Amino acid sequence: MTEVTAGSLPGEPAVLRPESLPGEPAVLQPIRKEYIWGTEDWMLSWLHEGLEACPLLIKIIRAREALSVQVHPDNAFAREAEHKSGKTEMWYVLDCEPGAYLYYGLKHRITEEEFRKRIRNQSILEICRRVPVKKGDVFYIPAGVLHAIGAGITVAEIQQSSDVTYRVYDYNRENARHERRELHIDKAALVTGFMPPLAGHHPMGPRVQKNGYSRTLLVQCSYFVVQLYEIEENLEGNTRESFLSLLILEGEGTFAGGGKRFRLCAGMSLWLPRGMDSFQIEGHIRMLASAPGMTET
Repeated sequence: MTEVTAGSLPGEPAVLRPESLPGEPAVLQPIRKEYIWGTEDWMLSWLHEGLEACPLLIKIIRAREALSVQVHPDNAFAREAEHKSGKTEMWYVLDCEPGAYLYYGLKHRITEEEFRKRIRNQSILEICRRVPVKKGDVFYIPAGVLHAIGAGITVAEIQQSSDVTYRVYDYNRENARHERRELHIDKAALVTGFMPPLAGHHPMGPRVQKNGYSRTLLVQCSYFVVQLYEIEENLEGNTRESFLSLLILEGEGTFAGGGKRFRLCAGMSLWLPRGMDSFQIEGHIRMLASAPGMTET
């Protein structure tokens, strides 16, 4: 088996190009996107050739400034209004500056009339839940929950493969042409749930210790299942039921499976296609493993 590393190998690329996907394991190259507030690295996306129909989008978001206060529609609304999928997502906090916070849902129930009024008079933040964050926090954000990542926060975001976003507040920021980004008040009012979110910002399952590794269920919903693996020695797995995305957060090790062998290090994104009877990971590694859920229509 050929070993592929994060460094250069004579006569071969440092990482596999996605042209061979989705039929074999591969390392995906991050796709960097620059925004007025910071950057996103798309680690698994429709922009990776061969993965155009992948139902998940996985990003590393680095917020230099706060992102806009926004909301996403569910599948039914998005298909009718945008001819796209809806967007449910989750965040796993990778790092944050001291005192960092984000906005997660509403403090209390409000009416649509109050929602629209607060957008117009720019007081919407007064009724948003401001939540201090720390490394390792987990946020589940179903469609309809108002939210915003704050300044100085880095998260891994796992979401439905969709870019439908309705902004309601953007801090009056202007781009280089002195233009403000569009707000989407009418559509946001139609899709926002005017109640506080039911979910908290903790893993949905306990940490389970196994032989050689531990596993923690972070989020499980209709669209994705995300687990945190902390490998102390080794892990054996398979992809008989669905594909798997592995995002290496910390540590080093090796992957072997599907006729491939990769050296692993922090910042790598692995695509494992459905149908692998077995794979092995050895080393000391913290990683997120994401798989599709039982998708709702």
